[in-house]
Amino acid sequence: MIGIDFDNTIVCYDEVFGRVAVEQGLVPPEAATSKTAIRDYLRAAGAEGRWTELQGIIYGPRMMDAPPFSGVVEFFAACRAASLPVAIISHRTRFPYLGERHDLHAAARDWLARHGFHDAEGLGLPMERVFFEETKEAKLARVAELGCTHFIDDLPELLTHPLFPRDVRRILFDPQGQHGSGSGVEVVPSWHQIAEILPVAKGQPTLIPQKPLAEVSGHGPRADAITASSISGLCTAAGLSPPTAIERLAGGGNNRVYRVETAAGPVLLKEYFQHPSDPRDRLGGEQAFCRFAWGMGVRALPQPLACDRNAGLALYEFIPGRKLTPGEVTAAHVEEAAAFFTAVHHHRHDPGAADLPIASEACFSLAEHLACVDRRIARLDRIEPESDLHRQAATIVAERLRPLWERARSAVLGCGRAIGAPLDSPLPAAAHVISSSDFGFHNCIATDAGLRFIDFEYAGWDDPAKTVCDFFCQPAVPVPREYFESFLRAVAGLAPGADIICDRVALLLPVYELKWCCIMLNEFLPVGDTRRAFARTDESLEHRQMIQLQKVETALARLEV
Repeated sequence: MIGIDFDNTIVCYDEVFGRVAVEQGLVPPEAATSKTAIRDYLRAAGAEGRWTELQGIIYGPRMMDAPPFSGVVEFFAACRAASLPVAIISHRTRFPYLGERHDLHAAARDWLARHGFHDAEGLGLPMERVFFEETKEAKLARVAELGCTHFIDDLPELLTHPLFPRDVRRILFDPQGQHGSGSGVEVVPSWHQIAEILPVAKGQPTLIPQKPLAEVSGHGPRADAITASSISGLCTAAGLSPPTAIERLAGGGNNRVYRVETAAGPVLLKEYFQHPSDPRDRLGGEQAFCRFAWGMGVRALPQPLACDRNAGLALYEFIPGRKLTPGEVTAAHVEEAAAFFTAVHHHRHDPGAADLPIASEACFSLAEHLACVDRRIARLDRIEPESDLHRQAATIVAERLRPLWERARSAVLGCGRAIGAPLDSPLPAAAHVISSSDFGFHNCIATDAGLRFIDFEYAGWDDPAKTVCDFFCQPAVPVPREYFESFLRAVAGLAPGADIICDRVALLLPVYELKWCCIMLNEFLPVGDTRRAFARTDESLEHRQMIQLQKVETALARLEV
């Protein structure tokens, strides 16, 4: 049985989104270049709700305006000719979240009928082999129930989901060429090429499930997404002997990490999370920062050894040590953190510094800081009530987080009016800092020789005020506020106008306290769920969600005083 997704896999929405968005007056014609461009335009304009309504229109009453992808009809015909059973299995809600109450399932079934998918003398797809599931978990269960040998989808996070059946061959339909191969997923850019890699082109009557990927011989947890050849290639590029064993390590909130044994000693392998809704180049950002800092003689971080951008893999020096625990941070630790940050930034005028990227979620004006949190809260407003924990999270967002945010936002807006400075006035470039981003004691290793800092996926140029606020707001290993002034002086002193930076920090600290509450609630969003599932070893999602809710409630209780 070949299982196939529906939206953006069988149906092509590229043109209809642009056409309807312009008709509705949502975007100017020059902004309607793609579905993603329209989404980004509306979000930047603070019209997230209009984007959600537009999707309801496209997947409902304007469904008939969307054509099939080139080659998909021929693929179904070839499957019928080869007597290969096919099923459509899609995650599609019954009704839109916003706007008019269209039956989206009925619209999809009408589309299939009008395009001849059920015609007895045409494609001949039985209606009972079309399934529209309300949740992604139900979709994955259906894939397993039907005994699919292959599944074709446009979303990597679905194909790499922990619940995805292990013996199913996973094929990612990627017409825009946005994704690299990896995690046992084959990436194919067109339906014509899908027909070539499957036996439908030859008319063969049976399909053989893909065998599991090879692993490096040795003990330890299985590394399903990592092949022996990919690790050997990295070791060769780093000038190391072939690996003898690999072990998956615990920890890592966003990515997977492994200890790889070689004749020269252990090295660390990092497998980076990738997702179409989270386009950040985690590997590229971390490699750029580490190579720059190491090249400038900074040693309080792992040495970057080699990387494979296509596979989403990188090799680093292995640092033996331990993580700091909450309540353990001392004044000496804060001094080490400030010294590391200062050492990197002192090379801001050296070769290579100008080539560093802008940090993830970088903000250079007060308006951008506010807009960043606005977007995060807007995403949380759409938490689906799929469990009791999700309903609790949605209630916290609506009844506690949003009122506090409106208060903090109003305070910043009021201050802007009082000082007579436009909120969108950018921070001068001379005041920008090279930020390791997500900087704190949750991202460091204590060794006999001192602290070594890790995880620079979001690093780049940023506002120093954001660095200070993040440093003191991250909840994993909190920094006592008694060290606030000393760290603030160290960072503010790196740029001209230290007093201005201090004023910005005072204004933005309440904003970032709420931003970190939003970050803790990412567990309840689809992309956050998928990213954590990718990185987790044995911790259940429900358990982590319970912990995050407790942390958020504690943080909000303190802010509500």
